[in-house]
Amino acid sequence: MSGEFEDFDEGQADELVGEDWPTFFTMVPVWLLLAGCSAQAYRMYAFLAEHISQVRTSNQPIACPKQIAIARVLGLSSDRKVARYREELVALGALRVEKYRYANGMRTGYRYFIRFNAPTAFDGPRSLSEFYNANPDVRSAKADGRTRAAKSPDQAPAAVEASRAVAAQSAPGPAAASPKPAATKPKKSAPKKGGPVTLPPQVLQVLAAFPPALREAMKETAHTDSPKTLVNAVTKALQGRTAEQLVDRVSRRWWLHGYEAKFEAGELLRPVGAAVAMLRHGECPDQQCEDGRGADGEPCRLCVERGKDYKADWAAARRAQKEAAEAAARSRFCPGCERDRGTEGALCVDCTGSFERSVLAAADRAAAEAALEPGALPEHAEQARDRALGAAREAAEEARLRGGSDLGRLLAAQGAADGVARQIHRRRLEMLPAGQDLMPIPAQAPAPEQLEPVPCQGQRLDGSPCLRPTDEGLCGRCRAAQRDQARAQELAPAQ
Repeated sequence: MSGEFEDFDEGQADELVGEDWPTFFTMVPVWLLLAGCSAQAYRMYAFLAEHISQVRTSNQPIACPKQIAIARVLGLSSDRKVARYREELVALGALRVEKYRYANGMRTGYRYFIRFNAPTAFDGPRSLSEFYNANPDVRSAKADGRTRAAKSPDQAPAAVEASRAVAAQSAPGPAAASPKPAATKPKKSAPKKGGPVTLPPQVLQVLAAFPPALREAMKETAHTDSPKTLVNAVTKALQGRTAEQLVDRVSRRWWLHGYEAKFEAGELLRPVGAAVAMLRHGECPDQQCEDGRGADGEPCRLCVERGKDYKADWAAARRAQKEAAEAAARSRFCPGCERDRGTEGALCVDCTGSFERSVLAAADRAAAEAALEPGALPEHAEQARDRALGAAREAAEEARLRGGSDLGRLLAAQGAADGVARQIHRRRLEMLPAGQDLMPIPAQAPAPEQLEPVPCQGQRLDGSPCLRPTDEGLCGRCRAAQRDQARAQELAPAQ
């Protein structure tokens, strides 16, 4: 090979030189680089860490980017695929995620807590020195003379030629040359490992049944379209099936099991694993079952029953999930009206006002009952009202001391006020003479007595009397005119 890389050696140590310093950069810890996480997870961490760099003045290591933004940075087709790399970072200890709800609980978001220092349980290398100590065979090369050679590359060949000339002058002549070693019998070279292996025709037939696109993907990842793992899986499967049956199985499952769709979407990350999965026997315990069909071609009874059980379990799980969601939603409802008023389980304003009005109504009934008792005085009604309100306050305080909720305290207060009203009502019944009818309590206070309308005593602009009917002596217009006249007199300068 010729060119500027003709002296390239795979075992030599490469050189790394930093030519400038980045204007914009993100801090990513060394331990995460050496932790063995996937490239996409590493990119996601760097993207989240950049958000921390933008808000580092707040001293809160929290980032809240949108899922679609993370998916776009990672080159994913859907934001739902971000969960895979988020879980990888969480399992590694580099990320902590909290789920929260906003928009009155209608939408869900995530808070990402970034960990820059390795967790306590992390047992991997935390720095380059620890990495090289654990891997001495790949230790970084010393600078030695590399720096000088890099600074003056033109002098290196001249120095080499000079050293060669000095060595030639000091070397002995031909007479002192050492004799040539005796010819030795060449040894037979041992056969190299990893050479071509001849596979049985049936195995080759099954391997050829895999789609060409999948075989090309296996060449890129495993450097061969017939890796040892896949060959062993084919050999094992041939013990219970013929080559033609396995060919049909592979062709059928490539489409029916969704491998083709995953491959086209770029989600088939392990081609060899997918090929092995297409060869394995299904989950049915009947060894003669072939993807839900028995040896006679009829539907497998075990698969039918398993399908029914799966549907029943799925329905039960969905029902339990729905009930749990409904219970969680109900726990956030107002306990009074059982509606979502945005109070997160507390009483809403309407229910609180309704209970308070019920307590006041019970106090009014108690006052009305006391006023209708034989020989009652005017102050008896106010005493009955105060008694009902005092009983309500005491009941609410007792419920609070017992750890009752807001609804429990209001219910206790309402019950206490109603109890006082009923007690006064029963006492009034006992005080009535025999045969006298019970006078009902008025549902509402009597309407105020209507006054007779009188003509307005004001004057019009022309000096004639107004005479509009009113119950206050002056109509609205005349009162406004008098008010404006008095205001003008106050603002007028003194003579």
